[in-house]
Amino acid sequence: MPDQDTIETNKRTARRQRVLKQGKILLSNGMSVIDCTVRDVSETGAKLLCADPGAIPNEFRLVFASDRVMRDVKVAWRRPEMLGVHFMSEPRKAPLLKW
Repeated sequence: MPDQDTIETNKRTARRQRVLKQGKILLSNGMSVIDCTVRDVSETGAKLLCADPGAIPNEFRLVFASDRVMRDVKVAWRRPEMLGVHFMSEPRKAPLLKW
């Protein structure tokens, strides 16, 4: 029987590239920020590592800190310390904020 990672890989519509980037989860009020690590990314989504995925809402803004690029995302799946997200917007420059 295939493992869960194999099943998820087969459901993907775009190939993911492994990365190790600092990310920021911006919550809807714009005042709360949660640190995360982006572990892989594709044209359609990304895998994030964070301390408490259960506390993250289903939709939020993800900032790629090194590039200062921001995208709206929707959670596709959750696991302990991990989230899979689907990009819901085109990339755009993140505002100049000190996180």
